[in-house]
Amino acid sequence: MSILTDPAVAAFLAAHKGHDQDPRPVAVFDCDGTVIHGDMGEAMFYRQIEHFHFRRSPALVWPDHPRRGEIGTLYEELVALGPAGRAGSAASGRFAEILLSRYFDQIASGAVAKACADIVRLFAGYTPAEVHELARATFDDELSSPIGTRRLGGRDLPRGARFIREAVDLIGALTALRFDIWVVSGSNRWSVVPVFRRFGIPEDRVIGIDLKVRDGLLTDSAEEPVPIRSAKIDALRRHTLRIPVLTVSDSKNDIPLLLYSAGLRVRINSRKRDTADFFRTAGTVPDDTWVLVESPHIME
Repeated sequence: MSILTDPAVAAFLAAHKGHDQDPRPVAVFDCDGTVIHGDMGEAMFYRQIEHFHFRRSPALVWPDHPRRGEIGTLYEELVALGPAGRAGSAASGRFAEILLSRYFDQIASGAVAKACADIVRLFAGYTPAEVHELARATFDDELSSPIGTRRLGGRDLPRGARFIREAVDLIGALTALRFDIWVVSGSNRWSVVPVFRRFGIPEDRVIGIDLKVRDGLLTDSAEEPVPIRSAKIDALRRHTLRIPVLTVSDSKNDIPLLLYSAGLRVRINSRKRDTADFFRTAGTVPDDTWVLVESPHIME
């Protein structure tokens, strides 16, 4: 059954038919786990490590890393080895393990904003055009790869991404009703742009982690606010003061953004997380302002 036939969704869409005046109503979507089954920001991080896409040593970008000296030594060794020598080398494995451990350890400790910003900062030294091209290549590769895993740094990590039918149907219906659709993601902005380009959503309505630019190159300083948890609302308000009437997400981290909606809230449970725990954390109950998609359909 299509999400468009859900009684709450159908009533919501019917209430907005015939709207042809400005300002247009606003809907907000998360990206990873919401529109895409997968994580494009993490996929871009993994691809960066696999292909050694670095313009600056992570030892310089992460000066607070407790293994900074080891990172710097491995980086210089890998630069000297060149592409052929790096493939399958022990140094590549150790380098990947250190970078991945830092990211996942910070996530586990609750430092989600720092973890997400840190992996974006590793693209310092690239031009904006270059990272957009890396993001496009990552998206194309993830969409065409079989759903499975990749082995990197001694870990089995996800590989392959697909669109989620319920989100795709909602975006189509809202576009037909002339909604302004905004995207607010905790991944880097470049990785999210190609996902929503498929729906004709312009880049200037895509919000994600971005880096400051100096002399045409990305620096290792993240733009504020880093759009994680309640800071997603702050990031959205920098672009529009209109309060969304529909918000769609999969994540407990997006509870503040979901509660910011003045109308409907759609939770797409693509990661099979505990729904009761979600609402305990939210401090609310699943009343008629919520639509729960417990078994989303992954498109092939």
